[in-house]
Amino acid sequence: MTTLDPATRRKRTAVLVVHGIGSQRALETMRGVIRGIWVDRNNPADKDKRVWTHPQKDGADIDLSVMTTNRVPGSKDNRSVDFHELYWAHLMSETRAVAVLLWLYELCRKGPIMKLGMNGLWWAAAIFLCLMNLSFAVLVLRGILLFSGNSAQIMLVSPFLLLIASIFVGFAVACRWLAFRLIILFAILLAGGGLLALGYFEVAWHFPGSPGIPDGAELVTLIALPTLIAFIATGLVMGLQGLRAFCWALFISLFLFGWFVAADRYWNSETAFVSTVIKGWVWGLNSPWAVATAAAVIGIYLIVNAAFLQPYLGDAARYFRNSPANVAVRRAIRKDAVETLERLHTSGQYDRIVVVAHSLGTVVAYDMLRAYFSRISSELPPVDQLGQEFADIDGAPWQPDDKSASIADKKALRTKARAAIANIAAAAALQSPNGQRPKSWLVTDYVTLGSALTHAYFLMCEDKHKTDAAARQDKTNASAKVADAGLKKDFKRRVEEREFPTCPPKRLDTDGLLTFRDPNTGNRRVHNGALFGLTRWTNIYFPRFQLFWGDAIGGALSPIFGYHIVDLEVSTKAAGGADFFTHTAYWDVECKPDTYSAPHIVALRNAVDLVDAVGAIDLVDDGDDPTKHEGE
Repeated sequence: MTTLDPATRRKRTAVLVVHGIGSQRALETMRGVIRGIWVDRNNPADKDKRVWTHPQKDGADIDLSVMTTNRVPGSKDNRSVDFHELYWAHLMSETRAVAVLLWLYELCRKGPIMKLGMNGLWWAAAIFLCLMNLSFAVLVLRGILLFSGNSAQIMLVSPFLLLIASIFVGFAVACRWLAFRLIILFAILLAGGGLLALGYFEVAWHFPGSPGIPDGAELVTLIALPTLIAFIATGLVMGLQGLRAFCWALFISLFLFGWFVAADRYWNSETAFVSTVIKGWVWGLNSPWAVATAAAVIGIYLIVNAAFLQPYLGDAARYFRNSPANVAVRRAIRKDAVETLERLHTSGQYDRIVVVAHSLGTVVAYDMLRAYFSRISSELPPVDQLGQEFADIDGAPWQPDDKSASIADKKALRTKARAAIANIAAAAALQSPNGQRPKSWLVTDYVTLGSALTHAYFLMCEDKHKTDAAARQDKTNASAKVADAGLKKDFKRRVEEREFPTCPPKRLDTDGLLTFRDPNTGNRRVHNGALFGLTRWTNIYFPRFQLFWGDAIGGALSPIFGYHIVDLEVSTKAAGGADFFTHTAYWDVECKPDTYSAPHIVALRNAVDLVDAVGAIDLVDDGDDPTKHEGE
């Protein structure tokens, strides 16, 4: 491994940019970040700054060039910067529409347990998906009815008889083998089937029909069968939470029923009112509105899917949904990411690495950092060579869920963490007695922009007990704590197992924040959850207003990943206020009227701190008050 000589006069910083969701072009995000933090042609302070493009050292990839700066003004060590991009969009390929739809169904199964203020989006999506289930049921059954040429009752009676026959066979087998529990179950099912059959004949007997109006059994089938099929399908793919949304979809359908009855009476006043009412249920097979309404609902979904869901949320669906094909894609992205970070560490060119990630890229970068740190944590230099700053962090009382973390504590961690990484770089340059050099950890800063990690509970965790999380909305309800337990308990478990590193690290048993005692040697070693005790985490986000103003994807991270994360709420205007959908504006220097002096650009420059002085420390003063996010 090539190692940077700590005595070298001129230091170099690597800035690794990780793009977000959507059909990204290579280097597009990196060039935007460069303009935001280094050279803006309209900013007088940047007039002497330069940037050059050259291929990577191995020359293997000219599509992902490295962009190099001249000396950073104000840096004490004549530091220069190389910008790299972790490009992963090509590994996603084209996400299939059905994959996005299945992921949406899975999210609906979790219920309205998103961040406060976002649950309305869950309800809107879940209700629309229920309407789409009704639309599919109507179109499929209308097609069967059209091509079969039989009455609607055939579509109900035939499957029913097949089901009863299957249950009877199961009952006979259970009796043969004296499986008493199954005998009771099948007997109950057969009894229920008998009651349904009796009810069917009763309806047909008491409502024989009349000219222009079918008999009662046929009428019930025409009106109710699509709704019944959609109800069963919703329960299967969306669970109990989906059935709650389905009830609201039926409530909306009642309004449509009223409108359709009124319209039919206006256009066909001579028609009998009973006939109008019978045909008014929009999801009925006999409704003249059914096909048009179903086609409209599905058409709206296809338009939204083509314009937004597939190009943007498709990446999230591929990354978060645990199907075999998606796991393969996710592993390929992580492998490429870890190899990129390893290449920067072992190149011998850098003593500092800054990771800047946007949107879904913050999740990719988080996985990259925790995977690579876990790989090399046991090979870092001996703890006793890492200086007093490392020891101070290791013995500090800080914990990730400590809302009382003071500004002084946060500044202390950031100051000591930067010194600790410098000590790691220096110690890694020394050859050990066995002739091998230890590994180094050089990532001083992790800067997240519009991070999807703010929805980590919802996207990255599973509620194994399927707790009814809807009660979470009522913060005065005693069951709210129980409702929260599902996803948050899973997240807590992963933190305690050191799968999810926090800032600061979670202290376990007698371990330090950064180290544990190796039971084999008795020596203290860095544990794999120590990542954000050494790497400073700054999160920049636009607050959300009325869903579409600001950034609904990003948000605060400290209530989830630890209160030593510095959350910076920013705006594109010095006077404050939100613009429409600012998720891609984090490096936009052309936002008027303040352009390069706008708060979001100032925050980004301070967080990356190319001078490597106090910018990333002083910004703690501008961070959010932890109490601001209580209840999130």
